[in-house]
Parts: sequence; structure tokens; C-alpha cells
Amino acid sequence: MISPVLDNVDKTILNSLQRNGRVPYSEIAKKAGVSEATIRYRIKRLQKKGVIRAFTAILNPALIGFSISGAILMKLKPTHVKTITEKLIVLPETSYIYRSTGEYDIVTVVYAHDINHFNEFVKKVKMINGVKDVRISVTTELIKANPTFAL
Repeated sequence: MISPVLDNVDKTILNSLQRNGRVPYSEIAKKAGVSEATIRYRIKRLQKKGVIRAFTAILNPALIGFSISGAILMKLKPTHVKTITEKLIVLPETSYIYRSTGEYDIVTVVYAHDINHFNEFVKKVKMINGVKDVRISVTTELIKANPTFAL
């Protein structure tokens, strides 16, 4: 995938929206030194190109009933990678799924209501056809979560 060229106006828009997805277009326009209509057009264009994937609220998992999080590293049979990832994608506990190099093929970040929920999820993953090995790490403290990028 070719990365789109972002000019200073695009970067101003993206930096503003990353900090506050509800920022008024007029405020972004002032910062960028362009009209509000230009901001509207640019945001639509950035959405169409896939640069802006969604507008969403970032929630605190612990405050909405997901007190356990962890990483699950998986070794897979090479012929099963696609079907396994398709199964992982639809599981509501998986927040992130990464294809990786090295010893493990897939790394997932999951959230669960409690340790029993987490353990049940791990059992479900281990039973997926083609999963050869699973390594589990329950997290103990969130040190940094930053869904933004410096542009």
C-alpha cells in the first residue's frame, strides 16, 4: 500500500482530530490558516483514502468491566494462518491482532471481564484447528496507551 502524501494542512487536521475527535472544523481551519470548507473537504478526502479509519471514543477498559488484559502469542501451522486469523477477528475479546516474525506467528491483545473469562478465552484459542502452541502473558499494569501518531 502506497502511503498518501500529507501536506501541512492534512497534518494539522490529523493532529487536531487525534487529540480531540470532536474539535470544531472552524478551530482546525484557524490553526491551518484555511477555510472551514477546505477542512470539510480535506477530512472527507482523508476518510475516502483510508487515512482516517473512524471517529471513535477511547474507553478505559477497567472502568467498563474489562479488568483483565493480556497478550497471547501463537505458533500456527502455515496452512492454517488465514482461517485462524479469520476466527480470531470475530472474537470480541481480541482488540489487536498482529502478524509477526520470529518464534510466534500471531500476537493478540485481549481484554476479559475477569481471570475466568480470560482462561475460557485461552481455552477457545487453543482449540482452534491449526494452533500449534500458545504462550500467555496476563498484564499487570498499563504503563502507556497512545493511539495517536506524531505527524
